[in-house]
Amino acid sequence: MYLADTTVLSKGHHPDFYDYMERMSVLAKRLYNAALFRLRQAYTGWEREARTANEKAVFEEIRLMQAKYPRVKVRRVLSYRALDAVMRANGNPDFFAGLPMQTAQRVLKEAADVFGAWQSALKEYGRRPWKFTGRPRMPKYLKGDRHTFYITNQDAVLYPARVGGSSAAGAELKLPRIRERLCLPHLPEGSVLKEVQVRPYYGKYMLVLVLEKAGKPLRTDLPHMAGIDLGTVNIAAIVSTDHSSRVYKGGAVLSENRSFHKKKAEAASIITRGTRHRHADSAHLRRLSLRHDCFMRDMMHKISADIVRYCTEHGVGTVVIGASKGWKQGTDMGKENNQNFVSIPHDRLRKMILYKAGNAGIRVVLQEESYTSKADISAMDPMPVYGREDGTPSFSGRRVRRGLYACSGGYRINADCSGAANILRKAFPGAWEGTEDFRFLAYPETAGWKELQRGRRA
Repeated sequence: MYLADTTVLSKGHHPDFYDYMERMSVLAKRLYNAALFRLRQAYTGWEREARTANEKAVFEEIRLMQAKYPRVKVRRVLSYRALDAVMRANGNPDFFAGLPMQTAQRVLKEAADVFGAWQSALKEYGRRPWKFTGRPRMPKYLKGDRHTFYITNQDAVLYPARVGGSSAAGAELKLPRIRERLCLPHLPEGSVLKEVQVRPYYGKYMLVLVLEKAGKPLRTDLPHMAGIDLGTVNIAAIVSTDHSSRVYKGGAVLSENRSFHKKKAEAASIITRGTRHRHADSAHLRRLSLRHDCFMRDMMHKISADIVRYCTEHGVGTVVIGASKGWKQGTDMGKENNQNFVSIPHDRLRKMILYKAGNAGIRVVLQEESYTSKADISAMDPMPVYGREDGTPSFSGRRVRRGLYACSGGYRINADCSGAANILRKAFPGAWEGTEDFRFLAYPETAGWKELQRGRRA
């Protein structure tokens, strides 16, 4: 398995590395846009008689490339290989601007993959347009001055840390085209570097080291299973087959979201007033965004850590998390609820649960979750996959109000816990075999901001 180690670098604390990353990220952005330019012009000018000046220039580059590399096939959508050959044959200044060669190739591959994904989306849109919110658009050029870039373990090296000629804790990172080494004392001994990712982070740079780590074997002594439903008012609800349940309240997160969006809108309005600029940027906005991201990251870490702790305490060896492709794009809960739902980093929380559960030897399963909030767990209502069912499915129970589900058995349970139980049942139909009464879902334990801050629960 792989472990991601994150370090944030600022100009004040790491001026040399900051300047290095600034220079490399600018080059990566320019190269990405240069690659996307050739992909776009080759696509729009394909088999076209009256080409624009830009299209003519790109097809002249393709002609020179074919003369030098006759075995490279050229299609309307340029492949990564063809794009790389075009850059090399024409001595593209952005390709040879100073990025390590493998880093530059990674940027080209990223652009080719994004363009290819757009083509795949177009084909799928032609077959199943109802799966999309609109016709997929051609990838646009990057805005701003910086872009994320990657350095492979062939160009980046981890050395044992040394202080005064003797070994010390941690490691030192050596990056290409910079003499200084970055000391990382927190890295575990014997870390094996696979890749380095550097991305702009609100006026700073986030350094992500992908490290190889031996996977922990799954625990066979944990007999129970649990389902997790992600939401807004309750960020997460977890239900275990040992008839316990817990919800994580989202009041603090929703309050932070409202405050952040209000302050951001006010600042952007002041910055763009009297100008034609639509995209505002300032040191104040970056500070606001950084504080917001740090708060969200901290909350997701606390919630995911508590979920894994809950699993070990209740003997849960398998966790099922609801996850549907494009679920946020298709939400229609009103303007305010949509904004809250989309603004909560559920994907980040899901990934944190994945790696923390993996470190604890707990198996994690991602499950498509259509109709799990509507089905009656007490009646074991069938839950088809949305878009594949014949007719409109009917359910025995119903949601009577926010947070409350009325079962066909005559009692009411927590709606989020009901969804979590159904998510588990959808992945493992026999998970609730032998359970006839689901009243235990009516009064789950709760964990809010205060409980998570204190490291304990209510």
